[in-house]
Amino acid sequence: MRNKHQNWGWMLAVDFFFAGMGGGMLVIAAVVELFGGGTRMSLLGNLLGPASMCIGCGFLILELGKPLRGWRVFMNPKAILTVGAWMMSIAIASGFVYAAMAIPLDLIFWREWAILGKCLAVVNLITGLVVATYPGVLLGRLKGRPLWVGPGIMALFMLSSLVTGCALHYLSALLMPVLGTLLAPILTPGSALFFLSGVLVQVPDAAIWRVLPGGIAALLLLQLLLWSGYLWVKQSGATAAEAASAQRWISGDLSLAFRGFMVLGTIAPLVLMLLPIQAAPALGAVLVLLGGVTMRLLTVRSGEDRTFLPGEQRYRLRLPTGNEEFLHKNWL
Repeated sequence: MRNKHQNWGWMLAVDFFFAGMGGGMLVIAAVVELFGGGTRMSLLGNLLGPASMCIGCGFLILELGKPLRGWRVFMNPKAILTVGAWMMSIAIASGFVYAAMAIPLDLIFWREWAILGKCLAVVNLITGLVVATYPGVLLGRLKGRPLWVGPGIMALFMLSSLVTGCALHYLSALLMPVLGTLLAPILTPGSALFFLSGVLVQVPDAAIWRVLPGGIAALLLLQLLLWSGYLWVKQSGATAAEAASAQRWISGDLSLAFRGFMVLGTIAPLVLMLLPIQAAPALGAVLVLLGGVTMRLLTVRSGEDRTFLPGEQRYRLRLPTGNEEFLHKNWL
């Protein structure tokens, strides 16, 4: 009982990963729509953006507990969790409506409305940025957690959301044509699956395809610099509690995982994105996704470190652990 509700678990980290990545994918698709000269990202990538946020929402509801009461998260306009829930809901709806515009079905009557595509792109850009940054905003406001506190964590989460979103967009455009080729011989022409496979294999414009690995590499370089600077500031120029929390990442119990994130999740994919080998950027994109999950697990794990109010630790030491005799006494 003493530690109940004091720390978050791995499900929140997974929520941060999927929700942030989905928000980043919406931002990238919106930028291409608005400034790409009429081109779009792959349909599969545009569908995976809002779908990733849906997966994140599911993990968040499970982490909060009482799934059947999850609707209450929308009911307090003063709570930052409520703001995040509404923005994510808008982003999911807008993302799916925008992605559907690339499906050549008469049922999707709005697919020829070019102005609607631009409007949805603006909505996706705004809400996607909010969703991508929101985990950092949520953590940065918790002054009792020394590693999280401050605006720096917001920039790190937004950057990670963008780079993982780019990576999944790249994998979506790369893998679906291969999958479509493999499935074509076993699908019946005229069937729904045959039609869907033909739609999903659409890839973005060649110019976007060529520039995406370079963009991912630039974001990874920025991620390497920001994380190094963030921990250096926390370890050398902040409070004693922040320095101790950062030291866990530098040389403590979290250092091995952090080095794995930096080497395998940042430096290695950065190099792979720049190699003139077709398979290298794909492998780099996979490593980026693994690195994004690792970063969020480490960040949530750092919530174990916290500063206490005067007298708070003494109060918690006096709380029952659940085995006291008076809790088991049968009152008549």
